[in-house]
Amino acid sequence: MVHAFRSNELPQTSHAALVSALRRPAHSYHLKTTFISLKGWRRMEENRIRSITGWFRQHFGKPRNDLEQVKPSKCSQASSSSSVSDPPLPSVLSSSFRSSLRFDVFVCHNDEDSDLAQSLTSFLEAPSNGLRCYLQERDCPAGGAVSTELLQAVQDSHCWLLLLTPNFVKDDWCSYQMHQVLSEGPMSQRIIPAVVNMPRSQLPPELRFLFTVDLNTNKDFGYTLVYKAVLHYLKDMSEKEKSSSASHSDG
Repeated sequence: MVHAFRSNELPQTSHAALVSALRRPAHSYHLKTTFISLKGWRRMEENRIRSITGWFRQHFGKPRNDLEQVKPSKCSQASSSSSVSDPPLPSVLSSSFRSSLRFDVFVCHNDEDSDLAQSLTSFLEAPSNGLRCYLQERDCPAGGAVSTELLQAVQDSHCWLLLLTPNFVKDDWCSYQMHQVLSEGPMSQRIIPAVVNMPRSQLPPELRFLFTVDLNTNKDFGYTLVYKAVLHYLKDMSEKEKSSSASHSDG
């Protein structure tokens, strides 16, 4: 095999050594040439490997410490923050007074306003709020007498929310429910009128003397007011119950 070399790849030899090499037999010269060619080829391969290795180290050779110090991504931070538990519920929701009745809020509404009623109920029943609501279309057992179940639900609820809309004031069934509520607790904090899409002047006369929650402009804020009204009633009655129990024990 014949190997070609560039001038800079040939080993540096003296004139005497070159003459001596030329006087050697042909087979000796051939072996020497082969040895020189193998040596040069090996040097070329070593240089090429070092060049490739250096390129990989430059582009991909991050130290291990750098990899360990990579900050967590936004996704991992979001998942960790979402796993944080909700704040604890108000202590009044674990009171004995509250547990004396099955529901915290009886929601009275017209069938045409079911979406709004369900939206408000979902807010009140959210894990962060923890209230128990009664919706007739959801909680009334099948086959039961509607009027009987209604009266039972009214009596088994701490507060009564009247979702007052133009549909409500035109509905005889809603009027019947409203009067049931008024007969159970007239002039009490238990009745919470929430007004939607109608002026106060169009409210039923029986409700005009009560403070109302306005859901016309900001429903989210109105939902929060309803929630606070229920908590206020439960807290007030729970404290009165504790005070009454303490006075009886002292007597």
